[in-house]
Amino acid sequence: MLLSRVAENLYWGARYLERAEDTARIIRSYSEAMVDLPMSVGTSWEPLLAITGSRSTFDLQQDRADEATIVRFLVADDAHSGSVVMSISQARENLRSTREVMPRDGWRVVNDLYLFAQAHRHDGVGHHALEEPAPASAADARRVDGILAATMSRDAAYEFLRLGQAIERADMTTRVLGVRAAALMASTDGADEHAEVQWMSMLASLSARQMYHRSTREAVNGPAVVRFLLLDETFPRSVMACLRRVTTGLEHLPRGDEVLPAVAGAEAELLLVDPADIDGKSLDAAMDAVQLALDALHDHLTSTYLCPPMVQQQQQVQQQG
Repeated sequence: MLLSRVAENLYWGARYLERAEDTARIIRSYSEAMVDLPMSVGTSWEPLLAITGSRSTFDLQQDRADEATIVRFLVADDAHSGSVVMSISQARENLRSTREVMPRDGWRVVNDLYLFAQAHRHDGVGHHALEEPAPASAADARRVDGILAATMSRDAAYEFLRLGQAIERADMTTRVLGVRAAALMASTDGADEHAEVQWMSMLASLSARQMYHRSTREAVNGPAVVRFLLLDETFPRSVMACLRRVTTGLEHLPRGDEVLPAVAGAEAELLLVDPADIDGKSLDAAMDAVQLALDALHDHLTSTYLCPPMVQQQQQVQQQG
């Protein structure tokens, strides 16, 4: 079994790398949707702050919520720990100390991505300037994913990387659904005629557009999109597929049975959602509930594997006291 320190660094390194990729892709797809929608449609970049859970941090640091300010904040702001550049930096810091178990080629790509993001951090701050850090971050994160899949032994180190990736990925999918899908379902204004463009953009933000069409064989519609992104077990970014990946990982780890009930709890929350009978408000509430279940799953993983025994003992003493 790995040292808890190494397991924790692998887990968080994967989460930060996935966060950088997801945030970069969401920014890029949202930018493309803005180009496709007419000026008459009242659009704003502020939903990206809600998706990334950074609205309060943004309001404390910034005086205006225009496109350039929001994109700069999400891509390159040093003071925002969830920005693309800072997520890459934290991924590198975590994975730097795991080079004895991580394939060298994978580490080189992470390090090169970090150097590239630092060098081009101020290039991705405008509508026409998203050609550098955001797409490169998504592409290189996928390169790392491919290298790990092709060259890494399926041992505990690999499973902790995949656990981090799956939980972060599921969380981002619920965030996108809870903000963008819920807003589209709740919309009753003149923007309805442009709903298909926005649904397509939302699918693209999760790299799901092509697979949605292959799976459903139908035009884009809200309930079908929500069902696909929540419950399709064959699409690796759906919430259910992520939870099934967590289950597989735990089955290959000692004491995994201690965490499996938390996975079952998250799946139970997910299965409460009926995409055919849901509106924007109830979808938003349902995604909040699933996110809380994912947080509980993370807490179970942390207490089971990532806290050193001495820390666990101290926590138990504090709880008893």
